[in-house]
Order: sequence, then C-alpha cells, then structure tokens
Amino acid sequence: MGGVAGGAVRVASVGVGAASMARDQLVHAVLALWRTQVVLIFTFAMPLLWLFLLGVLTGNDAVGQDGVRVMQFAAPIAIAMGTFFATLPPVAISVAEARETGVLKRLRGTPLPAWGYFFGQIGAALLFALGSLVVTVLLSVLFYEVRLQTETLLATAVTLVVGTTAFSAVGLAIGSLSRSASIAEAASIGSAVVLSFISGLFFVGAGLPAWLDTVASVFPLKPYADSLRDQFNPYLPGDGWNPAELAVVGAWLVAGTLVSLGAFRWERYRSHRVGPTGRRPVRPSPPPDPAGSLSSSLASSPSRSSSDGVTSPGLVAVTVRRPSALVLLAGQSVAALRGAARRPGDVFFSVVMPVGLFALLVTVQPGDTLADGRPAALVIGASMVTWGAGVALFMNLAEGVARARDTGLLKRMRGTPLPVLGYLAGRTVAGLALTLVILAGILLLGAVAFGLRIGPAGLLLGLVVLLVGSLSLAACGFLMTTLVPSARAVGTVGLAVLFLLSFFSDVFLNDGPAWMGTVGSLFPLKHLQNGLAAAWDPAGTPVPWLDVLVLALWAAAAGALAVRRFRWEPVTP
Repeated sequence: MGGVAGGAVRVASVGVGAASMARDQLVHAVLALWRTQVVLIFTFAMPLLWLFLLGVLTGNDAVGQDGVRVMQFAAPIAIAMGTFFATLPPVAISVAEARETGVLKRLRGTPLPAWGYFFGQIGAALLFALGSLVVTVLLSVLFYEVRLQTETLLATAVTLVVGTTAFSAVGLAIGSLSRSASIAEAASIGSAVVLSFISGLFFVGAGLPAWLDTVASVFPLKPYADSLRDQFNPYLPGDGWNPAELAVVGAWLVAGTLVSLGAFRWERYRSHRVGPTGRRPVRPSPPPDPAGSLSSSLASSPSRSSSDGVTSPGLVAVTVRRPSALVLLAGQSVAALRGAARRPGDVFFSVVMPVGLFALLVTVQPGDTLADGRPAALVIGASMVTWGAGVALFMNLAEGVARARDTGLLKRMRGTPLPVLGYLAGRTVAGLALTLVILAGILLLGAVAFGLRIGPAGLLLGLVVLLVGSLSLAACGFLMTTLVPSARAVGTVGLAVLFLLSFFSDVFLNDGPAWMGTVGSLFPLKHLQNGLAAAWDPAGTPVPWLDVLVLALWAAAAGALAVRRFRWEPVTP
C-alpha cells in the first residue's frame, strides 16, 4: 500500500489522447445527427423520392444500341442532391443548436480541442453523405441499370470528397454566423433549396436563362452537379477531370473554413436588451391561458353561509364564466401565429419560398403562355399558392400539433375549457391566415412583374376554392398526426407526401404519363391547384364544381376521422 501515506490518497490521472477524444466526438455527432429530423428527410427521403420521380418523368428507355438508359444521365442529379443535403444543413443546424443549448460552452471546459469538435461534426456529415451515396447508387444500378464508369471513377471519388467537404465547411460557417438554431435552420435549408433550383436539380428537360446559369456557376452546387453528370456520361471522352469546376468547389471549401474559424464561438450570443441594473428583478407574469382568457368575478362578501346555517368567515365566492367559442378560437389562432413567427424555417418555407419559386418558375418559362394556351403566370401562381398552402396547412401545422402533443402541452391543455374542435379550428385559422399572405404576395408580384390580371369575380371565386382547399389540407394534416406516432416522423412523412403528390398534382409543371394525373386526381392537392387556375382564368370553367366537391369531401372525411382519433397525450411505447 505504498501509494497511501499519512492518510492521503494519491489518484493517478489517466491521459486521454486528442485523437481518441476526436473519435468519440465523431461517434457522438453521428448519433446526434441520426436523431435529427433534417437528416432523415434530406439525406435519404428526398434523393430517393427524386430518383423515383426522375424515373417516372423521364422514363428509362435505351438511348443507344449499346443499352445505355435514360437514368444514366438522371441518377447523378439524385446523387448530388443527397450528398449536398446530407452535409450543409445538418452541420449548420447542429453547430448552432449545440451553442444555443450550452453544449459548446460545456465542451470548452473539457480537454477536447476545437479541431476535434470540427472533425466530429464534419466527419459525421461525410458519413451520412456516404450512406446517401451508397443507397442511391445501389438502387440506381439495381432498378435503373445505371452503369458506373471505371474510366472516371477516380475523378468521381475526388469530386465527391471535395464537394461534400466544401458543403460541410459552408454549413459550419452558416452555423457559426447564425445567432440561433432556428436562424441556422432557415438559412441553411433555405439556401440549399434555392441553390438546388437555380442549379437545375429540380428541372427536368428545361433550361435556365443564361444569366441565371451564370449566377449559379459561382456557387458550389452547380459545378459539383455538372461534374457528376459528365463523369456518369458514357459518351464523353476523357477521364472525367474538370479542373475549373473543381477549383470553384475548392474555393468554397477554403472560404467556408476561414469564415468558420473566424466566426466560431463556444458561448451563445447574448441578447442586445440589457435589463435594469441595481434594481430588484421583476417577477415575470404567468403565461397566458392556452385556452383563452378566463374572466371571473369575485364576490366581496366577507362570509358565506353553510348548509347548516353557520357562516364561515373569510371565504370568497368565485364565479368563473366559460370563455366564448370566439374567444377560444381567437386565442388559439394568435398562439399559433406567434409560434410560427418564432420559427424562421416555417415562415421561409410556407411564405417566402412559394413567392420566390413563383418568380423563378415564371422567369424560366420560354413564353408568356403554356403549351395549352393558358397564361404561365396564372397557372404557376395557382401552383405556388397550392404549394404554400400545403406547407402551411398540411406539413407545418401537423408537425406543430404533434410537437405540442409530444412535449406534453396538449395534455396540460386538456384540463382547460378548450374542446378538440376549438383547438383544431384555431390552428386552421392561423394556417389560413398564412395562406392568404402567400396569395397576396404572389398576386401582387404577378401583377407588378408579370402582368397577371384577375377580375373581381375570379378573385372571389378563388377565395372560396382556397377556403375549402385549406380546410381539406388542414384536416388531412390533423389526421396524419393521429396516424404517425411522433413529431419527428410527422415532419418526415409530411414532407415526403407533399413533395411526391406535388408532381402528381400539376403543382410542379411536368409532362409525366397520364396515370400520374389519374393518381393525383384522387387527392386534394390537384383539385386545389386546378380549382384556383380555373377560377382565375376568364376563359376557364365559371365555377369548378367538381374540384370544390372533392375538396369538401376530403375536408369532411379527414376532419371527422381526425376529431375521432385525436389524442391529447403522446403515444406511450
């Protein structure tokens, strides 16, 4: 027992190498990203859905006597999308969230070096990008007969490594610059979606204007995707190297790294508002009642008679009036709108993105009219209002309700006078308000920039169609929350369903096979788009009765099931 002398205990410290800590940080980052909804949606769901849609829209016929298929040229788009979305948004969101929750501050007091944290975050993103790559390539080879080009294999590997590392570095820069996790989510996903559109990843058989193509070439996604397309093209000579495009991607890698090193901070950003000094802190007022304001009148009598005639001094009679249905509805609507305002990602995808896509899609059209003679701005405007309504009333609304259920908020609200119909109606009114903002933005932009003109009768009829369509989308969203067990799964399923049905429902204009339109006609999204386009078109059907009827049936059926199956408490495993 020579290690103990005079009652003192000598503790031997065990040194842990920096490489070992970096490896542990990598494992932790992988597990954290796996629990993040963004990873499941954008790393696996989006590229696989897009691979399926590309196969449906383009077909997979042979383009030559050597048996090369059409998907040989389309599969690199899905690969680029999966690896891009697997790196940039998850890194940005995870870094900002770790700083906001105080994880980075606690890590700063550990022996983990800064480079070890960076290694874990970027390494985890690269592993998920590799998983997306393997799954997409495997399905492309098995189901679409895509061939890997051995001549360009080395160039493809280098392009993938440089590209995914550059996207991770840019994501790290966005996360370091963002003041909160919600801002990082909106900035990273928003910029990723915009870059995907201007880089041509979402366009099938359509070219972008020359000026927009030039702008997209400055950013890393277009050179990255173009290099992959060329490296999968069996008819191009050479070994697949494109130094100019690789240099653009590499420049973004260097820029993202430098910005990350300069802007990264371990502690959360402080609020600009400074409280009064030298004063007793003010006790915060209790949060408002989620069911609405409860009005009560207190009797000022100092005593009350009991049943045996004995007066009990000091008791106060309290009369509580049940709030009216209008008060409950207004309270829920305001609460839902405040919650949406606190989530920049929801505002971007439900309001900003549809208006921006409207401008982009009208701009890339070769003429003012479509092939069927209808004004392009009118039809695309109806499509983008439909998309925005789907995001606000189907996806975001359902995810918000599921999140409130999972966090126990609905369980606490169950003890209030708020009924199920009042809660659902309040959320629907808030979603409808956001949809009207989308409508106003698109119609105003269309009138000013693209000469869109809709008569008063068309506007009024369109509002009726939009109201019925909003009710149907909200009912379907509420029904989805009763069928899907968690908020994380609701967001993933909601985006996948909305994205898939948009290509079956004329929301994103495409020349797919006739059976796609038949499938789309079974669901409300297609009827909302067609109903709006018909209501606004002076030469169209006076009243789209069929579309309104289908939307009303969906609203009634899905709404009744949602109310019947509604749960205030989360599902227990």
